[in-house]
Amino acid sequence: MSTKIIGNQIDATTRAIMEALQVTEQINLPALNQSQVNALGTPAYGTLVYNTTEDMAQIYKADAAQGVPGWDDVGGGGPSVGEDSIIRTNGTTIGETLTVGPSANGGVEFTNGFSAGPISIANGNTVTVENGAQWFVLGGEDNDVGEGQIMQMRYSQTPPDRYLITAQNLSPIPNLEVTIQPSHTDSKILLMAMVNSDARHVTSYGFLRNNSVLTANLSGNTNVGSGSVLTTYHSVDDNDDMYNAFIQYMDMPNTTNPLTYSVGVSASWNGSTRNLYINDRGSGNDMRSISSLTAYEIRG
Repeated sequence: MSTKIIGNQIDATTRAIMEALQVTEQINLPALNQSQVNALGTPAYGTLVYNTTEDMAQIYKADAAQGVPGWDDVGGGGPSVGEDSIIRTNGTTIGETLTVGPSANGGVEFTNGFSAGPISIANGNTVTVENGAQWFVLGGEDNDVGEGQIMQMRYSQTPPDRYLITAQNLSPIPNLEVTIQPSHTDSKILLMAMVNSDARHVTSYGFLRNNSVLTANLSGNTNVGSGSVLTTYHSVDDNDDMYNAFIQYMDMPNTTNPLTYSVGVSASWNGSTRNLYINDRGSGNDMRSISSLTAYEIRG
């Protein structure tokens, strides 16, 4: 017994695909742009089309990515550019959970793998490498930079302007900050600063990270600014002479987010603040110099 299907019983989408398929010496896939592919909705698994927008044959699969049905490219070895795929390419983010190795993938040809870096794994996904298997990431890492070596440097200096700081606690010097983004979470940031100023009875120097005193755990008192890494003492206030202070500190921020560092100063005695002049002496507007700040990222 046979059943005859008449034309008006065939879905329009199915009819379009059937009419586009011409089996002669080759199979011509239906040519659809991206909007038309999207309009197919959820066709049967194994449906093939030629996506004219992507210039790629595509197949509808039950697991296109992370177990979700969708369209996947039909190709021979992944994306590439140039004639005969002379340059193989890959993206910069892995957006699915993967395993490298023969057991998970069903053959010894999956024992060794490689990708071009830099490459990251999106949140919620993992890449597992089986025992005896290998996954190499070529480039994107500072393999030639050993522990303790300098990875990058940032420098800033003030103009030869006169700045007045009157503060009990460390206050940032204007126009003296650097922003640096560590490339690794275990990197250290070496800070060095040179500050020119007049001399007060007690003067404190330190660093700020993102506008917060970096060494706040170093307690102060009524004569020393909290977080100071250097405190100078003169028996009397001296606003006629110029002095130079050099300070340094090793920070371990444990982040790869951008960090802004600045230099903080204060001058006080017995709870009373003093006027501290930066890049000039206090008694006259005639001794200009500059102050500077340098930040080094040191490989951890």
